[in-house]
Amino acid sequence: MPRSLAREVAKITWPMLISEISESVYSIVDTFFVSFLGTEALAAVGASSYLSWLFFVIIALFSTGLLVVVSQSYGAGEVNKARKALGEAIIVGVLVTTAISIAVYFFAPFLLRMLLGNNPEVVKIALSYFSIRILGLPLQLIAMSMDSTLRAVGATRYSMIAVIASTASNTMLDPILILGLYGLPKLGVRGAALATILAITLMIPIELFFLDKTGILPILGTFSKPLLVTRIFSIGLPAALERAIFALGNNVYIGLIARCGEEALAAHHIGVRIESFIYMPGFAFSIAAASLVGQKIGAGNIGEAKKVGWEATKLAVIIMTVMGISIAVMSHYLVKPFAPEHSVAVLASTYLILAGLSETGLALAMTISGSIRGGGNTLVPMLINAAGLYLFRIVPATLLVPIYGAVGAWIAMFVDVYMRGLILSIMYSMFFEKLAKKIV
Repeated sequence: MPRSLAREVAKITWPMLISEISESVYSIVDTFFVSFLGTEALAAVGASSYLSWLFFVIIALFSTGLLVVVSQSYGAGEVNKARKALGEAIIVGVLVTTAISIAVYFFAPFLLRMLLGNNPEVVKIALSYFSIRILGLPLQLIAMSMDSTLRAVGATRYSMIAVIASTASNTMLDPILILGLYGLPKLGVRGAALATILAITLMIPIELFFLDKTGILPILGTFSKPLLVTRIFSIGLPAALERAIFALGNNVYIGLIARCGEEALAAHHIGVRIESFIYMPGFAFSIAAASLVGQKIGAGNIGEAKKVGWEATKLAVIIMTVMGISIAVMSHYLVKPFAPEHSVAVLASTYLILAGLSETGLALAMTISGSIRGGGNTLVPMLINAAGLYLFRIVPATLLVPIYGAVGAWIAMFVDVYMRGLILSIMYSMFFEKLAKKIV
């Protein structure tokens, strides 16, 4: 049984691993071409990305709940219910994200000044990037909802193709728009933001083609009774709150690092982008665990659901630990192409050493959280992850940054991921049967 479950996990996970690594390429390409614009531009884009995540959490309200509803519906053999859930999520999601993106666009200058403090030049650059990214929120909602549906039913190879196509288009557009090639104007960080929006938009027709191929095209224009979108909300709300709490906490966290200067902020941005080659695959394991556990719960097999969650966790720990150690060992060489100054390279290398050695804890935290969410319980992962972020990262970072600078914040990050991984492992081992529930 364990071997067959391991094969099942590997089958659904490997395309998502490639997808998430592709997403990391997305980020690192942006960072590489923005680095030509200097330290201020790197710092501005890094800070803008953190602020963007605060508002992109609305996508989790739809995509997380949708993944659970679709995976359990699919596992129960109710394909039409999955199609209706996707249709309702897209219609309501576009309305909600359009309203949010317009409102945030007008408040963007105030928000960036709050985040970056007294640094008018970085604020100005960040505003030109963030304003474009936030207006693309509705398009991102559509693309992510479709992608979440494909992953929920196990069609991860189709999802992989869509993501790779998006990454390839971003890679081609970045130098053209950022640096102004082929006679086009040099748009700088605005070009990076625009390239990302165009690449996300490309995903939509590709995802539609694959949804049609798998027989789960969204049913638009009609709403079920009772509304499936309310069920998506009830499941997705804790996950969205978790993302919001995390995004808010991470903005406080990045604010502490920003107070250490432009070099520290640029180094953090470089380090995070390189580390994404490890933690983005962590999302693949988390989503795979949620999808497979959800399908087992939908089929009424709670014992096998727990086992498949453990198999996903084991695989995640092995792969992310090996990758983390590798990045820590090679950190000095990895940061050189992206760091405009030697001092930035030294700081970024320090970040990668601490981050690389923390990946075992991160693998536990991410994958077990996904398993519990797939079981229909999004509240418990929210509470544990949110409490861990503030108790084990924000509070220690506040105390350590005045003494050790940005390195103090990175030490707090190291402690945080291991503490959350340990607590979630204990909860899953002892209480999964009580936490899991069938919701369709």
